[in-house]
Amino acid sequence: KKMKSGYPRFFTNPFVQQLTQFIKEKYKVSEDKKLVPIASIRAKISIEKAFNVVFKYIEDELENVFLILDFKDENLKKYTDFIRNTGLLISSRKAEFTLCQYELIDSIFEEENLPEDEAVFNIKHTLSEVYGITSDAIILSNCGMNALFAATEAIVALQKEIGKTKIIQLGWLYVDTMEIIERNENSHVQINIFDLLQLENWLQENHKKVAVLITESVSNPLLQCVDLPKLYEICSRFSVKLILDNTLGTPYCVKVLPYCDVVVESLTKFACGNADLLLGAIVVKDKTLISEINEYVIPPFEGEIKRLGFEILEYENRVKKVSENTILLHNYLKTRPEIAEIKSVFHEDSASNFSKIQKNNLVPGLLSVIFKEDFEVYYDKLQLAKGPSLGTEFTLAMPYVYLAHYDYLQSKSGLEKLHELGINPNLLRVSVGTEAIESITNAFELIFE
Repeated sequence: KKMKSGYPRFFTNPFVQQLTQFIKEKYKVSEDKKLVPIASIRAKISIEKAFNVVFKYIEDELENVFLILDFKDENLKKYTDFIRNTGLLISSRKAEFTLCQYELIDSIFEEENLPEDEAVFNIKHTLSEVYGITSDAIILSNCGMNALFAATEAIVALQKEIGKTKIIQLGWLYVDTMEIIERNENSHVQINIFDLLQLENWLQENHKKVAVLITESVSNPLLQCVDLPKLYEICSRFSVKLILDNTLGTPYCVKVLPYCDVVVESLTKFACGNADLLLGAIVVKDKTLISEINEYVIPPFEGEIKRLGFEILEYENRVKKVSENTILLHNYLKTRPEIAEIKSVFHEDSASNFSKIQKNNLVPGLLSVIFKEDFEVYYDKLQLAKGPSLGTEFTLAMPYVYLAHYDYLQSKSGLEKLHELGINPNLLRVSVGTEAIESITNAFELIFE
């Protein structure tokens, strides 16, 4: 209750709250109705198509869209979850811009950005150079989750023509990703990313119905890495498309496009470095997919593009410094007797697989730490920024399970599920920043005193 703003998964931005309240009063929306702001009319159509419903809505003169939902509707949570899962949220910068146009706030926050055309060029040029493709193979989206949703829907739609509609989830993926996959009634889940023989045997029997497999280049929070070349060979043999989330791996640390059909990336993370915008990217190897993906993607607001166009110029340097600090922090933590285990790409279960895609000896900027005891004491004493995002230039610590899967801590079955997944409830996820390494290691030194 004391926090006024935070991660979009948990908080509605104050500008969005203010705008929603203004629209509710302006259009005299009754108190028994919930007004839900979304990105656009296109976003509304996407939700209606998913649930086979038609919503009442308000669209203002600046093309902001607000769904009018009934608080008593038994599907209300399903609708709002879908909006979050698929990245249909309104941009806080769009809400701020609208409030300024309505003269409800005096001005827009001044920040370093670039003209939209120059920003789009910077974003696409940066990504095309590092992924090794042309700029026209890159599609920008409202956020990372919308990138994944659009790519998945497009591939399933195309594969459906030959009777393939099933989605495979390989690994324990990002929460919203898993919830998107769960919506597919024919989804198949294999948590163990290392047993590709199990996957191969299953596909031998079921491949004729499988449209796409979704996984991550490096998993969050366990930093596990699948044998990507082998996985792609299996998928290709059975005509299954492979979508890879490369947000954590980043295109500077790993070479992935040769081993998948589509890459998606949340540009909110390492590409941005400040966790201050919403934007995603879809990178396609086969350009014939572009027109179908564009049917599902929600374009980003120009204010987000203008900001990222400035921030992405330091993407490569940011990743290099973060990688250097991650290696140094890992080496330091290995010496501490208070640490029981460190999850990283150096771990014996993933080191060999990671080496097959690693670029320039760089590593992803994430470590997951398990203390031998006193997690609460250590966490409370740790003088680092704390929160659920990652990829920031400042080091960010997160009690992963408490924020991402708190419901699992509330039951015996939930705790058993975590044990089955190999996720310690007291795992501390550390997104390593670009500060002087001494400031990071000193923060840990102090908690061990």
